[in-house]
Amino acid sequence: MRIVIGIDPDTEKHGVAVYTNGRLADLRKFSLIEIIEEIIKRKEDEEMIFSIEDVCANNFVYARNKTRNPSINMSIARRVGACQQSQTELVRMLEHFGIKYVLHKPRSGNWAKDKTKFERVTGWDKKSNEDTRSAAYFGYLAA
Repeated sequence: MRIVIGIDPDTEKHGVAVYTNGRLADLRKFSLIEIIEEIIKRKEDEEMIFSIEDVCANNFVYARNKTRNPSINMSIARRVGACQQSQTELVRMLEHFGIKYVLHKPRSGNWAKDKTKFERVTGWDKKSNEDTRSAAYFGYLAA
């Protein structure tokens, strides 16, 4: 069985989408520890690949989120930096376990804010949020 796990990196809980044989099977929010537990459970039985939004490709403050207020810019930069560190730790863990992964540059027009398009493309009709829809988009690219 081929498993593609889409990830939207975040500081506390990553958006996670699981595709089984090309079909969206699950959406969740997982901490890094919970992802490790899932890998340990599945590693021997299933071929896995992680498809990850590459938040490290972002500058800390970029055109669409830049403001005239330096303290707000600093706050944005800290948040982006924290997400980048979370991604770095996730990738280190995947390399430790010998799990394949692919990084995708962030893209405008992903499904994070477009629930209707997400549901139309994936057929998903259960609960979702921006983080899990974004994870589903990046998982879809590899599925």
